[in-house]
Formats: sequence, C-alpha cells, structure tokens
Amino acid sequence: MENNEKNNQQENKKALAWLTLGHGLSDSYSSFINPILPFIVANIGASLALATCALSASQLFSSMMQPVFGFIADKWQKRFFIFWGIILASLAFSMSGLVHNIWQLALCLIIGGLGVGFYHPQATGFVVRYSGQNLAKNMSVFIAAGTIGYSLGPIISSSITQMFGVTKLPLAASWGLIFAFCLFFFVPKIQAKNFVKNENSFKTTLTDIFKNKTVRILIMVSALKSLVTSSFSILLPFYWKDLGYNAFQIGIAVFIFLTVGALGTYLSSKYEKIIGYKNVFYTSLIVPFILTVIFVSIVKIAPALSFVLFVLTGFITMLSVSINMVMAQKTMPQYKSMISGFIGGFSWGIVGVFLPLIGFVAQNIGIIKTLLIISFIPFALSYFVKYLPEKAE
Repeated sequence: MENNEKNNQQENKKALAWLTLGHGLSDSYSSFINPILPFIVANIGASLALATCALSASQLFSSMMQPVFGFIADKWQKRFFIFWGIILASLAFSMSGLVHNIWQLALCLIIGGLGVGFYHPQATGFVVRYSGQNLAKNMSVFIAAGTIGYSLGPIISSSITQMFGVTKLPLAASWGLIFAFCLFFFVPKIQAKNFVKNENSFKTTLTDIFKNKTVRILIMVSALKSLVTSSFSILLPFYWKDLGYNAFQIGIAVFIFLTVGALGTYLSSKYEKIIGYKNVFYTSLIVPFILTVIFVSIVKIAPALSFVLFVLTGFITMLSVSINMVMAQKTMPQYKSMISGFIGGFSWGIVGVFLPLIGFVAQNIGIIKTLLIISFIPFALSYFVKYLPEKAE
C-alpha cells in the first residue's frame, strides 16, 4: 500500500513538472508577437488599428473558447488538448514572420491562439487534480512558469528578428514540436477512474458558474489584470519604436516587465498570508493607477525612472493571479477545467474584445493618455472586492 502511494506521488510530481514546463512553453508563444508586431506591421503596410484587430481576433479565439475546451476536457479524460495546444501554438505563431498581408497575419494569430486555448484549461485542471493538499503552492509555480514563459517570448522573437529578420521566425517552432513529442511520451496517461466527470450539460454548467457571485467577481478581477498587462505590453512597444528603440531593446523591456510580474505571481500566496487575500486584490487593482499617473508625468523627462515604474506596475498587477485561480477552483471544484477556462482564458477574451477600441483610442489621443485611462478602470472597479467572502475557502 505504501509503495503504491509513493508511486502515485511520484507520478503526480512528474505530471506537475511536465505540465508546468508546458505552461511556460505555451505562454512563450502567446507573447511571441508583441514586441515584433510593429516591425511585421511595417513590412505589410498595415496600421496600428488593424494590427490590434488581428490581435483581438487571436485573443477572442484563444480565450473565449477556453471555457468550451475546459468543459470538453472535464468530460473527456484524454491528453489531447495539451499535445495539440503546443503543436498549433508553436507552428502558427512562428509562421507570422512570413505573412504578406493583414489577413494572413490574423490567420496565424487565430490558429496560434487556438493552440494556447487548447492547452490552458486542461493543464490547469490537471494541476488541481494532481496537487492534493499542495494546491496553492503548485498553482503559484504553475502560473508563475506561464508568466515567465510569457516574458521569454518577446526575448526570443525580438532576438531572432534583430539577428536574422522576421522571415526567420519559423525557426522558433522547432522546440515547441520537440516538446510536444516529449509530452506524449513522458506525461502519465490519465487514469479516468480517479476523476469524477462533469455529467451536466454545457448550459447547466454555464448557468451554475455565472450564478455564483464570488466567481463573477473573480472573473472581473482577472479581466482587469489582463487589461492592464495586455495594454502596457502591446501599446508601449509602439511608443518606444517611435522614440527610436530597436526590436531587441523593446523585447528586453517587455521581458523584464513580465518576468517581474511572474515574481509577483509566485509571491502572491506569501503576501496573502501577511495582509489577507482581499488586500492583495485591492493592491493589485488600485496601486497600478497611482504608478501610471507618475509614469505619465515623468515618461519624457526621466525615461529610466519611468521604466522602473513600468516594471513595478507589472509586479503589483500580477500579485493577485494565483490567489484568484485557487479561490475560483475551490469555490466550484466540480468544474476544474472549465473554471480555469473562465479565469485564465475568458478574462483575456473580454480584453480582446476591446483591443480594437483601445488601438483606435491610442491612435487618436496617444498611447500614454490611453494607458492612463486603462489603469483607472481597475482602480474604480476595485470597489466590488468588498463583496467577496471575508476569508478565502
């Protein structure tokens, strides 16, 4: 009996390790395009507004479909989504360097986004199932790995672009395909007998989730986090390019922003123990607006200090991420994968809906003013955190 338990624990750790590494790899492709988008756009003669429309389509297909993929994953106990997620993301995003027009770019981003959407809900649901009593710790590491991967994507794409040009981006597909091959052989097969399937219909499941006030607020908090991080990492590269910075410099800046954000994700459970989970939420929603006000005031006269504020904004915004996911999973544990699709995917999709509007506004009133407006929205909506339970479950 003890040997079986030890073997199960080893299998669980093995699964968690591969799923965590896969999260980092998947997210590295999802951020791949951000710093080099201005250069691809310049090559194909498109505008900022059209480029953000293409990104919007990608986020919509990736994020809005995640609850659907999660629902299927909760019923179909197979590893299908994690394999094909990595394959589609690695191939499609890497091919974006070969596009000749905005339609081809949009197609690459949509297919790549679907790949990312495949991976996340099922992988997150598996983390919950394999973690046992260590869910908070394992989820922090899993999400932090994704954020680190997301931060490495700009470094990889900008380095290839700087050294070889955007037409060589397909080289980046190679390690994704190799990793997908490894997942097939090294991730343990799912023992369906150990898991309880969701027997409800999609409509019933959806109704149950949105009837829950706590989950609705957690989805809102996640969407606000996505709004700030997406807007800063997508719009500021255009601003910096206009100031004369090259692709690699911009990639480094986005990398630091997201890496420090990953540190915030990893440390979130520690901050929760010190100040309470509600105060972590308040901090991540209110403080970025204060930092952005200062950033806007000094961005032209003190660029180095403004960069520090930019990075600090990423750290503070990401503090609530893993707490948010764990709380949602514990609130409705019967819908593991689908809940992760809403918290980790649907919230990004909501932001994706507004990306064309954000691009239009930025093109007309300026990027810096737009970021100020965007950071005010979480500040104003932080009021709703008061309606969460006094203690996390």
